[in-house]
Parts: sequence; C-alpha cells; structure tokens
Amino acid sequence: MVMVTLLCGKGSPGTTTTAVAMALGWPRPVLLVEADPAGGSIGFGYGQGIDMQGRGLLGAQLAARHGDPTAAVWSNVVGLAEDRWLLPGIGEPRQASTIDYASLDGTLAGLGVDVLIDAGRTPGPDRVDALPAGSDRLLVVMRSTLAGVHTAQTAATAAVAACGAAPGVVGSVIVGPGRPYPEADVRAVMRDLAPVSGCIAWDPATAAVISDGFPAPRKWAISPLLRSAAALASALVAGAAEPPRPADSSAASIPGRPGPPSAADSPVAAVQVEAPVSVPAANDASAVRTR
Repeated sequence: MVMVTLLCGKGSPGTTTTAVAMALGWPRPVLLVEADPAGGSIGFGYGQGIDMQGRGLLGAQLAARHGDPTAAVWSNVVGLAEDRWLLPGIGEPRQASTIDYASLDGTLAGLGVDVLIDAGRTPGPDRVDALPAGSDRLLVVMRSTLAGVHTAQTAATAAVAACGAAPGVVGSVIVGPGRPYPEADVRAVMRDLAPVSGCIAWDPATAAVISDGFPAPRKWAISPLLRSAAALASALVAGAAEPPRPADSSAASIPGRPGPPSAADSPVAAVQVEAPVSVPAANDASAVRTR
C-alpha cells in the first residue's frame, strides 16, 4: 500500500478538489481521508449536502476509544465509488484538538489499502504533522503563478522541517500549468525543493462539480481534470516501493482484522455519495460507476 498526503500553503490552490479527483481515478482501492484541521467540505461540494449520519473523523476517534481502531475507521467511511471510500473531516476547526493524529496515522498505515490524505494548509497545527510524517509521499499543491510558487516553496520547507521528510518524499503538483508560467519554468524552480510530480489540468467546470456541487458537464467522465488526476494517481502508484496489498471482502472475514466494507453488507451503503456520472478508471478505458 501507499500513503500520500496532499497539502498546500497560503491560499486555495485546489487541494481538496485535486484529492477527490485523484481518489476517483485511483487505479486500485483507496481511502480518502479529509484531515484538514480547518474542517471538512467534501460532503457539501461533491457530496451535494448528503447526510453523513455522523460518520467521519470525529466518529472514528470516538469509536476507537472503545474498540478496534481499524474497525472504527471502516465503520465511519462513506462510499465515493466502487473500492473508493471517504473518511469525512471534522465539522468545525475547534474539533481538531480532539483528534489524536499520531494514533490515526498508525491506524491508516495498517488498513491494507492505499490512503490519500487531504491535510490542508501548512504550516498548521503541530498535532496534524503526524499524518504527513507517516506518509510515503508529501505533495504540495500549487498554482503556476508567482505567488503560488512562492507559497508552495514556503509550504514545502515547512513540511520538511516539521515532518523530517527524507529526500525524494516531498514533491509538488501544479494546478493549471501555463496560467501564466509554463510548466517547465515551475519545474525548474521547484526541482531542488519539491520536484513536480505531475500536473492537474485547468478545468473550472469540472472543478465546480467537486468543490461546489454544480451539475456535471456533459463530458464529465472524460474531462481534462479527471484525466490528469487519474494520470497522476497512476504515476504515484507505479512509483510506490511496496506492492499493493489485497483489499477485498475476504479481509473482513479474518478474526481481529477488520477490512473495507463491501457493497452488500456495508453500513455505508445507504450513505453513498452520489456522483453525477461515471468516472473512467485510471488505467482502463472502461468507466467505473460512482455510486
């Protein structure tokens, strides 16, 4: 399995939108964790205000106090699509102080599926640093503006200092290359600090579906944003040092080893986040139906 954390500096370069798009295009089972200490927003954007029925990061924290932490996580996820789950974020910033991020990091590392974390802004609260510190890759999301690149450099420096990241762990993602500075110029500037791992296409119509719950455009499934996010996801998985661990329903049948919920018997089946249309798999021409 691989654990990837997305973070950003000052401003709103599109970190959460990038995280959701990558999760939808991830080439194998993945859990998206909405760990931004400022609070969750996916349920109000891509989820279009769906009732999460109390499931989320805070629910997992409370359940873990009285039971198995792994089971606590899986009982608090909602479905994004087949083999793609979301652990919704906290409802408001003051709840961040109640989350044991160090323990959460250890639990996520043992789930047996890939994990994608939206950690929000850095520098941030010290207690959140445990999540990026335990990740295989840290990716700083940025725009291709002068201010965006400067902010990304600051965020990357802070991430390295706070997490003690080894060389090669910290990278960056450009949202909207060529607006206005070319990808090559941004790559050159970021090369020694946080090399660019990939780019996310500038696609406001598709981004609005994810960030604000807008109606999906007719060609949502083949939109530039989703295709670019899927390509980045595939590249990250291909570059992972560890082979993937199986994430099928059999994991749940092993005593003491809770696994991801299946579509048939999962308590999240009634809380599936509705996507407007199907999203293509990252490495397949066929579409993966989002439920």
